[in-house]
Amino acid sequence: MHPKQIVSDFQSMGSSLVLDSDDLYIEHPENIYPELEEIAKQYKTRIVAYLKNDYSDQEHNIFQTMDKILNFYVGIEQDMNKKINDWLNHDDTATKLIMKLCVELSNNGWKNPKEPTCNYEDINTFKFSKEIYERAMAYFKKGA
Repeated sequence: MHPKQIVSDFQSMGSSLVLDSDDLYIEHPENIYPELEEIAKQYKTRIVAYLKNDYSDQEHNIFQTMDKILNFYVGIEQDMNKKINDWLNHDDTATKLIMKLCVELSNNGWKNPKEPTCNYEDINTFKFSKEIYERAMAYFKKGA
């Protein structure tokens, strides 16, 4: 989920997300549901980066692609699962990189595969994610 959408959703309910250094606060938390507060917690690092104007569309494309790939592995139904499966069946390197990414995320504390990886990402996971993204885009641009 794009942090821009999360920020907008909170604002539409009268609860702005406010940045104080690297801490994220919800103004008027009584206006939102507890489930939305949980989403803000799960996406905190991306929201903070977005509010600091340090979150690009390119980064979002990479993160969104990783989310779709991890959803594929977890078995979440998505329109693109067949395409992801075809790609990974033709790209052993990408499959190995995804496994390395998962190990790195796990080392960073990510234990629940259905939980967003946002708060467990670091420079190493971004490196893997970027390489996986580039391999995926190259494969799909070939018309496969």
